[in-house]
Amino acid sequence: MKKCPNCGEDLQDQDVFCTYCGEKVESETAPTPVTIEPAAEPKAAEQTVDESPAAVAAAPAAAEPTAEATAAVAEQTPPAVEPTPAAAELRAEATAAVAEPIPPAAEPTPVAAEQAPEYARYTVEEKKKKGVSPLIFIGLFLLLAIVVAAVFSFGKNLFSGGLNLSPEQKFLNYQYDYLENKFKALEDLGFLSTEENQEATLVLTGEVEGNEEINQYLEDTALTLETKTDLDKGSLQMNMGLKLMGSDILDAYGEYVDGKIGFSVPTIDENFYKGDYKKIYENLTGEKADETPDLKQVKENKKTLEKLRKKYGALLSTLITKDNLTVEKTKFTLDSVKKDYKGEVYTFKPKAKDIQAFMEKLATMVEKDKDLETLLEQGSYGNGFEAAMGLGEEPDAKEQLAKFAENLRDNAEEMGKTIEEANFTWEIAVEGKELRQIKISSDQGVYSLESGKDGAKTVEQLNAQPADSENYYLTNTYTKKGKTLKGSISGGNGIINIQGLEYSIETDKKSVLMPYGTYSVKDPTGMGGEANLTVKEGKNGSTDHELVISGLQSYYLGFDSLKINLNSSDKTKLSAPKGKAVDISDYSEEELSELAEKFGQGFEHIFESLEDVVK
Repeated sequence: MKKCPNCGEDLQDQDVFCTYCGEKVESETAPTPVTIEPAAEPKAAEQTVDESPAAVAAAPAAAEPTAEATAAVAEQTPPAVEPTPAAAELRAEATAAVAEPIPPAAEPTPVAAEQAPEYARYTVEEKKKKGVSPLIFIGLFLLLAIVVAAVFSFGKNLFSGGLNLSPEQKFLNYQYDYLENKFKALEDLGFLSTEENQEATLVLTGEVEGNEEINQYLEDTALTLETKTDLDKGSLQMNMGLKLMGSDILDAYGEYVDGKIGFSVPTIDENFYKGDYKKIYENLTGEKADETPDLKQVKENKKTLEKLRKKYGALLSTLITKDNLTVEKTKFTLDSVKKDYKGEVYTFKPKAKDIQAFMEKLATMVEKDKDLETLLEQGSYGNGFEAAMGLGEEPDAKEQLAKFAENLRDNAEEMGKTIEEANFTWEIAVEGKELRQIKISSDQGVYSLESGKDGAKTVEQLNAQPADSENYYLTNTYTKKGKTLKGSISGGNGIINIQGLEYSIETDKKSVLMPYGTYSVKDPTGMGGEANLTVKEGKNGSTDHELVISGLQSYYLGFDSLKINLNSSDKTKLSAPKGKAVDISDYSEEELSELAEKFGQGFEHIFESLEDVVK
């Protein structure tokens, strides 16, 4: 065993980089070549894969995408198209964007002893290269690989059709089409929403069986949330109310309308406080606000995002070439359905120089990308307020991109070598025009997403098998008959196998939250607990989401069962408060602090009242 000279954690003798902080560790005897220690990375790699395709297998929503997407693919064969000038032009633009000479990496900065973290046990007074261990980049590259088709869509103009595409284009296009259909089906079902103008009312109530004392508090008690968004007007409104045993305990309203903010809490103060965002920002922070949040910009941001997808997609396509991608017509097996398929297997195995060149190009493009900078700025309006409240402040968008680009350049060469030495491989298997498998592998493990048929059933399975470990899986099995989708989700490792969620979804009915149907889960330990969610029509065009948790006697909770109902509606009665309007645009920092303290004390009093009632 040896210790990291930076953070002091215990390491294996063969470790070249600290698996906790990424610090390079000198050998205690003789220099050893960089190797990939399988036990050091399974966790990162497993998390990487779980962030993208797990959504496909882990939720009932994921079931619908394949059911509808598969039918759509089976019924429609895209017509052959000739390569368009747009494709060549877009690739040329991406190449031109990175054609300028790449600036040299910044000089390494000496790390003084007093700059070391407080938990460090040792100090190394030598020049160190900033950045992250290349081992960590393998996990990041796995993430890039598994979600690239969803994040970097290439646009239908560039990759429409399929017969005249190059193998490199097909490799990415098959994955893009598969995941795009997944997300489209999630939206059609009602699990996702991209509508720009929305309103909703949610009312939460509950009751228990086996404990009348608790029920007396829950009777005539409700938590209400109303929201309304109108991006055309640049407005967002929200109201929250809490009624306890028939008494109004809390009623809080907030809004943002085209550069103006407003809030009111009648249970604390009957006034309706309003003000100009810029002025309040300046009075709080002492700095000028260059811009205000512009909700109307959301539509434009969508166009910008699409532009970025195409641009970075074109750059990514330069990484996959005829020299590192092979296509073989062969048989392949899906473990999830124990079935052989005949089709094409695309295998992408990059060299160190490929990765290094791509990362350096990416760094240059990111550093100069005004569109990306603008999008980041759109999400950083709260930084000034956070700084004013002593919560710290993040660098501005330009600084963040510059830092990211610097890290990419600093680690590009070593990352390339590490990925090649780890035998990184990215494969897809296709039957006809159906994507059957995405598989990412390296010396650290194998991770795959499979989609196959078992008779009338569709089976989708996510596998994660770290090196020297059993395979962990998550399986979604379902059938579709008419407008009903029935299925179940299970998981395990072959030794411990758990039957998780069972569902029956009505594909033509949905609430503002999810599709109608039933969803049930049983306690896998066998203690008798069971949760059943029923989404059904409520009163006056609303929807009831009724959750019943039964069999609780064995858990010693003081009651036998719990029923919670969330009533939802796509309508709201939201309106501005009736209290006196008070303009706080010119309030000083002291006056704003006093106002915040007043509301803070008011909320504290409300919570104390709740505690008294419960006691």
